[in-house]
Amino acid sequence: MPELPEVQTVVSQLERKIVGKRIKSFWSDWKKKIFPSYAVFARQTKNACIISVRRFGKHIVIDLDNGYSIAAHLKMTGHFLVKNKTNRQAKAFTEDPINGYIHHIFAFSDGTTLEFSDMRKFGWLRTLKTGDVETLPSIASLGIDALSPRLTEEHFQGLLSEKKKRPIGVVLLEQDLIAGIGNIYRSEALYLAGVLPTRRIETLAKNEWAQILPAIKIVLRKAVKLRGTSDGDFRDTDGLRGGFQRTLYVYGRPGEPCKKCGTMILRKKIGQRSVFYCPRCQK
Repeated sequence: MPELPEVQTVVSQLERKIVGKRIKSFWSDWKKKIFPSYAVFARQTKNACIISVRRFGKHIVIDLDNGYSIAAHLKMTGHFLVKNKTNRQAKAFTEDPINGYIHHIFAFSDGTTLEFSDMRKFGWLRTLKTGDVETLPSIASLGIDALSPRLTEEHFQGLLSEKKKRPIGVVLLEQDLIAGIGNIYRSEALYLAGVLPTRRIETLAKNEWAQILPAIKIVLRKAVKLRGTSDGDFRDTDGLRGGFQRTLYVYGRPGEPCKKCGTMILRKKIGQRSVFYCPRCQK
């Protein structure tokens, strides 16, 4: 599932590519994932101009000039593609099968299209009044954003200390505490911090607390800079893979040697999710 860096990559690219464009029409062949209904969605977006694009956790919000916004969630395999007359026949769009599962299309007045490809068809789109965006249940329930400047070490420690009996590797995935961290970046950040994902929060020492939050932000910012991780289905709005997978230290590397010490990377399931770690570099 796309995590914070992948979603931020999409938001940043959409800001550059579609702000100022006017929606001429909307088409979908998977109307069960269009809310509140296909007819209402099409009516509330028709002839509206896009004025901004924002991110809330793993949600994408496209604000319109008519008082409405489009909220979107990519879920497992969804991704937006922006096509125009100069790139429509690009190899990424025509030869990569991951980009071929088009189920929703926004057509703009200038001929550009914003297309939603989703092999598993779990992603969704919803219109709502712009003033109601932050009350949407899946957004309202989110904790502080992992890259928010308001997330200080003191705030971070206070949030996690409420779960002191639980493993740090599990708690970091709880979106109602801190929004945006997923499986990939949880493993990578804890490796950088030198902390085992199985460690109970109450056992963390002061010097370890000082390492964890900076590691999370370093890993997330680097992943954003590299346009996210494409270890599976994620593609950016040009239909291209991200680049962070080339820098992974532990995620998806069980049985391979640690890049720092040579010890074999291990995989363990905690909280129903697999976590990856080095038993020597992490304590």
